[in-house]
Amino acid sequence: MKVETKQKANWHIILITAGAMTASLIGSGFATGQEIIQYFVAHSWQGILGIITTFITVAFMGHAFFRAGLNRKKDLSSPNDVFILFAGQKIGTIYKYLALVVLFLTYAVMVAGAGATIHQQFGIPVIIGSGIMYILSAGTVMLGLEKLTNILGNIGPAIAIIAILLGLAGFFMYQGKLGQANQLVQAALADETIHAASGNWLISALNYVGLIIMLNAGFLAQTGTQANTLKETKIAALLSSGIYAAGILILFLAFMAGFASVGGAQVPSLVIANDIHPFVSYLFIIIIMLAIYTTVVAMLWNVASSLATEGTKGHKWMTALVGLIATLIGLFLPFDQLVNIVYVVSGYFGIIFLFIMISKFCPNAPSRKINLCT
Repeated sequence: MKVETKQKANWHIILITAGAMTASLIGSGFATGQEIIQYFVAHSWQGILGIITTFITVAFMGHAFFRAGLNRKKDLSSPNDVFILFAGQKIGTIYKYLALVVLFLTYAVMVAGAGATIHQQFGIPVIIGSGIMYILSAGTVMLGLEKLTNILGNIGPAIAIIAILLGLAGFFMYQGKLGQANQLVQAALADETIHAASGNWLISALNYVGLIIMLNAGFLAQTGTQANTLKETKIAALLSSGIYAAGILILFLAFMAGFASVGGAQVPSLVIANDIHPFVSYLFIIIIMLAIYTTVVAMLWNVASSLATEGTKGHKWMTALVGLIATLIGLFLPFDQLVNIVYVVSGYFGIIFLFIMISKFCPNAPSRKINLCT
């Protein structure tokens, strides 16, 4: 039986669902600007085509995962079972466990990155900053999916709006230098001041979406279980992807205009914030921390909920244990290079999975084994 699409949409659910999706998408890479430099700015003005591609594919991806959660809730006993829903038992199981590895490693590095950022700005020991992020993320996960979604649903759009405002301010501040952007980008690529995720703008955009799939599939599918109608899932996915793409586009334009200043920076967004006013840079550190928080919470929830049943004492203990182990790994082992490799490889796995999703999601696709529409 198909889910009724003519039911009245609940805008509270739509906004919370879209906000939670936005929060899970906006990580430290987005807030700092590094992702935007590598995946979009590195391709100069062709990066805009990549942003359009990202908007379309992220909207499709979000709706597909929301829809799977809404229509097949009983088949999602574990968050990453959504991979099995789309790809079948054998291939889906490979993706399920690959996603867990990627999530675990990314959580470890992001928590360590939070400590490093606080140490760089304020001189506080890394272990204290990372410890605080671990406690906050583990505590939030222990509240359960519904409360977690509500928290992220409120924080996500706020981060995106502030990033957009920063990008707008940067664009108007640097716009006089926009004409030389392409030449500067090409020179930076030639001397390896910046690196492109791929030599082709389309592959970069798809790789970006592929990584998003690997990191967020389980969380988005579970978020979709809280929707009531397909209309809610469609609007929420479109709204979230629109906010996300708008944020990427505006920061892209700001980085292009101010490339002479931000091109070689580790944290391009912070350069813009400093150029506006030193006080703004301190405020933006908070935004970066919130961006890391919203991302690692979704990651830790996914891993813990894949290993223990949510709502049980075992789940709370698993959350605390997994988070602690990952935090210690991130603090004491040099995992940065490993994670960069995992990111790229996972992105390509994600591209393959995107096409699997399309084949299973389209009602008339002959290869579809699982009907996600009913």
